[in-house]
Order: sequence, then structure tokens, then C-alpha cells
Amino acid sequence: MAENKELLRVEHLKKHFTVKQKMGRRKLLKAVDDVSFSIAEGEVLGLVGESGCGKSTLGRTVLKLYSVTAGSIIFKGENIEHYGFAQMRPLRRDMQMVFQDPFASLNPRMTIGEIVQTSLDMFNIGEPRFRREHVEAALCQVGLSGDYLDKLPHEMSGGQRQRVVIARAMISNPSFVVCDEPVSALDVSVRAQVLNLMKDMQEEMNTAYLFISHDLSTVRYICDRIAVMYLGHIVEIATADELFSHPAHPYTRALLSAIPIPDVKTKRQRIILEGDVPSPIDPPAGCPFRTRCPRASAECAQSIPELSGIEGSHCVACFHPEL
Repeated sequence: MAENKELLRVEHLKKHFTVKQKMGRRKLLKAVDDVSFSIAEGEVLGLVGESGCGKSTLGRTVLKLYSVTAGSIIFKGENIEHYGFAQMRPLRRDMQMVFQDPFASLNPRMTIGEIVQTSLDMFNIGEPRFRREHVEAALCQVGLSGDYLDKLPHEMSGGQRQRVVIARAMISNPSFVVCDEPVSALDVSVRAQVLNLMKDMQEEMNTAYLFISHDLSTVRYICDRIAVMYLGHIVEIATADELFSHPAHPYTRALLSAIPIPDVKTKRQRIILEGDVPSPIDPPAGCPFRTRCPRASAECAQSIPELSGIEGSHCVACFHPEL
């Protein structure tokens, strides 16, 4: 990918929640713990990891849907981590989100035309009398005709609803979109169509995506770079080709070994991780992955490894990476 201007930079971001326990005691749930990355204009950064590792929380925190516990969010040169609702409102046109569940993210009492037009009304885009025409054009762009303008969400299939969510997010021509598992709720037959649609729109509008998914094959297809997350930490980040050809972190290697191969005659050595994912309420000392890592040493229990470069833009947070 050509070198583009930096759009978003996240530095040492933390998002902790207070959890009530028995006897009225409270503990911190460290959903996102010291995460740093950047996204250039028009770049697609994938974010992968097991369920519960903090991917969705990270995406929502970057958009300031959750308040920031600590760290910095720099968007187009503005430091926005302390921005309130009123200060964020003008930026919402440029920062959109595609949610995982298309049905839950649509108002069941509003028509499709009203739902998509909400962004135009909120940000005062275009002349009011021409907004319905703009909405119809946006629906046509995602493969839906104007016949859907007066339909309600329950009258549409899952794939059609996800197209509506994409149209709503993209109609304001944002420069950055967080895509939270945008195709995981769809049938396999529809998934490829929606992915191709998102890829085409991203290239046409030069929009940057933070693409959250647990499907590594999907992420490799659509993303320029991939960040691997484990227990609230980013443990590896590299270009898609580099990550798949030379994974350096033991956790990344285990994830890649689980990808199914369509050829039954080809076998891949599966790396089975022992134990369960630790609780983010009571994470292990030192490296968060050390309790399941086959390469763990005494050093791993002493401190958390920093995300550092090993070759080019390839970075890994591990004391014993696979070089």
C-alpha cells in the first residue's frame, strides 16, 4: 500500500470497568490494557483474537462510545480522549461504525429510508428536499433498490439489513469506520457479497477501516495490516502477508494453525494451547500469554513485553519470538 498520511493514532489506551463481586467488593476488569497502534488514510487494519479479548471494547473506545480510562486518541491531529458528547458531535460524521448484529442496530419502528437519512439530518448534509434521493442513491450503491425505502427492518433478510447498516455508515462519507464483526452474523453465501461490497466502497471513498473479526481468512482478504489481540493487549502487528508467512508470537502461530484447509489431502500441524484464557479481572503477572505459552520462561513472569519491531513494520510483544 502506498504511504499515506496518518489518520488515527492510539497511544497506551486503557479501558477498565469496575465489576461488583460478592460481599460488595469491587475489582477492575481490564478489557483494554495499554494498546498502541496507528491507521493511515485509506488503510484497513484488521483486529483479530479470541472472543472476550477486548476487540469490540477497543473499537468502541476509539470512537468514544466508551470513556477512556487512560491513554491518547489522536484523530486528524486532534487529541480527543477527553472530548465530551458536544465536542464529539461534529466528528461523528467522520467516524462511523458498522455493528455486528444488523437487526439490533436498526430501529424497528423506523423505515429503511428514515434510518439511512438520519445521518443526513443529523449533520445537515445536502438540501432537505433532496435527501430522500440521496438515500435512494446510497441504497443502490449497496445493492438495494429504492423499493426498500418504505420497508421496516423485520421485512428484510440478514444480508439486506447489513447492507442498510453499511449504507447508513457510509452515506456521510466518513474517513474512518470501525467494522465490528460485520459479516459474522451472515450466511456464508451472503458473506462474500457483503465483503466485496465493503472492499469496493472502501477503495472508492478512500475510507480507513478498523476491521474487527475472529475469522482470519476474512481479515487476510480485506486488510492491509493485521493486529493480534490477547487479553486486552496487542501481541503482534504486521502486514497481512508478513503475518501469515512469518508469525512471530506463539499465540499468532496457534491461531493460524487453526485455519481450515479446503484440501483434505493437505495437513497442517495444529498447535493446541493448554489451559483456558485467564480472566481480565485477575490477569497473570508479567506476560498475559505466559500461562498458555509453550516458550514461557521465568523472565515472562517478571514483566510485560513491549511491542517492538523485529523487521520492517513487523512488531511483536514477546521475550522469545519466532524469528
